[in-house]
Amino acid sequence: MITGRLTTVVAATLLSLGLAIGGSVSLANEGQGDASEHKFELARQYYGECAATDSSQFDAIKPQLKAFTDMEVMAETMADPAKFMQLMTVVNDPRTIHVMTKCATEPVMWDTWMSGMTDFNKMSRAMGHFMNPNMYMSWMMAPMNPAMYQPMMQMADPAYYTRWMNAMANPAFYQPVMSLADPNWYTPRINWMMNPESMQPMFNMMNVGGYLVPISTAGDSTPEPAN
Repeated sequence: MITGRLTTVVAATLLSLGLAIGGSVSLANEGQGDASEHKFELARQYYGECAATDSSQFDAIKPQLKAFTDMEVMAETMADPAKFMQLMTVVNDPRTIHVMTKCATEPVMWDTWMSGMTDFNKMSRAMGHFMNPNMYMSWMMAPMNPAMYQPMMQMADPAYYTRWMNAMANPAFYQPVMSLADPNWYTPRINWMMNPESMQPMFNMMNVGGYLVPISTAGDSTPEPAN
């Protein structure tokens, strides 16, 4: 009986992986409004702390920043050389670095990572991209794709170097590091580590049956990210 159950689990796992390889799932269910999708509220706030910025500029880079909140989005980005170069262009900006360093230390970001990294279905779809031969073919043909070189043109813009020089001379740029010296900075992070609900996604991994039921009936045992 136990052998039969194991056979069923293995078969279902292989079936799920096969569906992922087939690429039948769209990019992180973008159009369906996933309830667990990161909301970027703090990211938008931190971006607004930078000089000469507005919400429209943040909205322009938000699609790229999603790759750092969702492994499935990151896998699809890495599978497309042009998308990956666009991501590198966005990251290579002091304003983006400011946002990423501050968000990376927020407990709500840890909730997002913990939920995503322990989601069997999501990780299976992400791994499916790396097992797709088309990804490696795209990278082999990348040197002949003009879109690959367009993001590099920012290196020829003097404003690019001016922006970095001004950022490195601005004490606010180092604020994420300076916050480590504030005792109050540790309180919410210690509370997150001591809260059993924070580790619930890891416990859910032990429930193999929970991964084999439809998402709509599996239930959501983790709090919805506030960011």
